[in-house]
Amino acid sequence: MFGHSRRSLVGVLLSLATVTLLACPVASAAGTAQQSAVNGGDAMYTVSPGPGREPYYCSAGFAIVVKGVRYLLTAGHCTGHGLDWKDIGSTVDTHFPVTDYGRVRDVSGSGPGRVDLYNGSTQRILRAGTPRVGQRVCNSGMTKKKMTCGKVLGLNQTVDYGGGKQVVGTIATDIPVASGDSGGPLFSGSIGYGVLSGGNSQVSFFQPLPPVLTAYGASLA
Repeated sequence: MFGHSRRSLVGVLLSLATVTLLACPVASAAGTAQQSAVNGGDAMYTVSPGPGREPYYCSAGFAIVVKGVRYLLTAGHCTGHGLDWKDIGSTVDTHFPVTDYGRVRDVSGSGPGRVDLYNGSTQRILRAGTPRVGQRVCNSGMTKKKMTCGKVLGLNQTVDYGGGKQVVGTIATDIPVASGDSGGPLFSGSIGYGVLSGGNSQVSFFQPLPPVLTAYGASLA
């Protein structure tokens, strides 16, 4: 059913008018981030290099540690659009298409990695895992500004974004997502499962977390 579905990427390139509307809440979030670590689901803001200098928003995924250095994991199609992320750090690498993940050097804070539940609390993420089909899972993102839950529809799904860009091996869920939620975490309780690649109001696709940690030789913060 979800083997080859065309969906829109959900990182969002914003017009100047839209940036104006979001500038106030984003500035408030950034001010908080300077005092404590950015959490999964929080906003990430950058400006694309080149003549256009377009502002670009995504969501943070998970805090990870590689050889003692802290990074934020997000979607690769997000890190491919910017070099420096406000109040967080600089893009280190990008993996997209085929897979969809990238990391940003995280100087926003320290301590255990957490997910923002957007109700005044956070959830500590202790380990990575693989969900079961039918399992209840949740996602947090900067556009929704809330935790949204649903169920796993399938594993190892291939998503076709058009233009020869596919992502393989994704986790499909029925969690609704919107522009700017890209990179946000998929989790259940203290277990992290993946970062958001793409979707729409009916279905969403997540890059699995365990193979990313293996590829980086990383652990969760």
